[in-house]
Amino acid sequence: AKRRGRKLNATPHWLIPEQLEEINDFYEITKAFRLYTGVNYCVDHIIPLQGKTVCGLHVPWNLQVLTESDNARKSNKFEEE
Repeated sequence: AKRRGRKLNATPHWLIPEQLEEINDFYEITKAFRLYTGVNYCVDHIIPLQGKTVCGLHVPWNLQVLTESDNARKSNKFEEE
C-alpha cells in the first residue's frame, strides 16, 4: 500500500492520456514477456521513486522493463552512466 501511494504521489497531474497509456503499456509488456519466456519481469523506475540522493517520477521516460533478478540486483539505486 505504501509503494502504491508513492507511485500515485509520483505521477504528475500534467501527464497527457497518451503518456498514461505508455505507462500501462510497460505493465502489459512485462506480462507478455512472462508468458513467452517463463521468466518474471517487472517495471523498474530508472530513477527510484525514493532514492537516497534523488527521487524520480512515475512517468514513461523513467520506466524500463527488467527481469526480477536484475531489478533486485539494482535495488533502489540510481546508476549514472
